[in-house]
Amino acid sequence: MNYNILRPKTFIGLVLALALVAGACGDDDGATTVAPSPTAAVVEFDLVEAIAAYASTIPDGYLNLSDVTAFKDAIGAGALVIDVREPGEYTEGHIAGAINIPLRTLTDNLQLIPTDRQVFVHCKSGHRAGIAVSSLRMLGYDNVAGFAPGFDGWIAAGEAASLNAVTGSTFEVPAIAPELFAAVDGFVSAIPEGWLTAGDVTAVKDAVDAGAYLLDVRSAAEYSAGFIPSATNIDLRTLVDGMSQIPTDQSVIVYCKTGWRAALSVPVLHVLGFDNVKAFNGSYTGWTAAGEPVATP
Repeated sequence: MNYNILRPKTFIGLVLALALVAGACGDDDGATTVAPSPTAAVVEFDLVEAIAAYASTIPDGYLNLSDVTAFKDAIGAGALVIDVREPGEYTEGHIAGAINIPLRTLTDNLQLIPTDRQVFVHCKSGHRAGIAVSSLRMLGYDNVAGFAPGFDGWIAAGEAASLNAVTGSTFEVPAIAPELFAAVDGFVSAIPEGWLTAGDVTAVKDAVDAGAYLLDVRSAAEYSAGFIPSATNIDLRTLVDGMSQIPTDQSVIVYCKTGWRAALSVPVLHVLGFDNVKAFNGSYTGWTAAGEPVATP
């Protein structure tokens, strides 16, 4: 596939070539100019810095459009809709006009995703869409957002399902640092069955009893109003700054208010090396609806 990914060896070779040319050129008086060390011109890519640049700038609304009417208006205005469910799910019914790119194949199909128009991603209920949105945003697709209600929410709103498969157009893939692409691709393509979800309230309680670490990615104000007992608070936007607080030697379960921010945080943490992280889809709303106790600072 014709991905426009910057290759580090090509870049370094270019720098070396330019340095040699510069070294061979003389000054006006015939003196030879000593070229600077070519390694001094090579800028190493900082993966952590790149992920922080994305996470710290997530806007209010958290890249999510939940209103069905507004979503339909956006489609009418030309937004592309991507369904990241599995092919069998898509075939059984999907939002009219949506193209199907299963979540695990996202990085294999970047040529189907434009950068110059609005793109919305959805799945069944929101979790896979959140993972997809965060993964694409890390790769530089700042025109991508999610429709968190997903296909379930679409149908619940009385909207029709389509059975007409759509073949997407192809677009130029933007330049992506190879280290960044490799990290995101390595995560997306290897997502296991279960989509890195931690299960229902009972499963989360059992996991916590067994030693799981709870991570609340809501704002400090939300956390102060009440949180799941034993949870540590690190706002989604400050995950990179706070990652030293997150263990690597025990299970980590991340939650928010409804599950959307938790889904956004999963790719961020996995790309940073925290492959022990799963999301509690039910999140704080599901926890309190089940009558479970909450704590305050």
